[in-house]
Amino acid sequence: METRILGDYNLIKQIGQGALGAAFLAEHRFMKKQYILKILPEELSSDRGFIQRFEEEVSRLSTLEHPNIVKIHNISYAQGQYFLVMDCVVDDFGETTSLAQYMLSRTSHLNEETLFHILSQVANALDYAHNKKNNGMGIIHRNLKLNNILIAKGKGEIDVVVSDF
Repeated sequence: METRILGDYNLIKQIGQGALGAAFLAEHRFMKKQYILKILPEELSSDRGFIQRFEEEVSRLSTLEHPNIVKIHNISYAQGQYFLVMDCVVDDFGETTSLAQYMLSRTSHLNEETLFHILSQVANALDYAHNKKNNGMGIIHRNLKLNNILIAKGKGEIDVVVSDF
């Protein structure tokens, strides 16, 4: 596969597709650090009103600093495309894995203690965001689902990080 370059990033592979565009595993060309880029579709990138609202939302989301929330670094523009730059969350095998993928790959149910551990991390992340005041309002997650909960490198237990606020 030919390496595709977008701004300062080499796109490695597409890892997802959603309403706001395609998500790619990418590596910063100079820092050699991996990130996730969410590239907005062309029709949204050309809608100035949408971009203004999107930039305001990203500004609010970038204030979230929590171990169970994916960190948003910035929004960039290159080659006629807007894209969001976020931390790359990988599991113990170096893969980007959602909780949905993890559950489908298992041959047995999770025990009660593990489920509680996962749910408490998600609840802590949501509670933090809801209580994070920005212009007098908390931040809500409008699309919480198993695909937006990522498995992170853990210390024996399953650690998760909420994405796509």
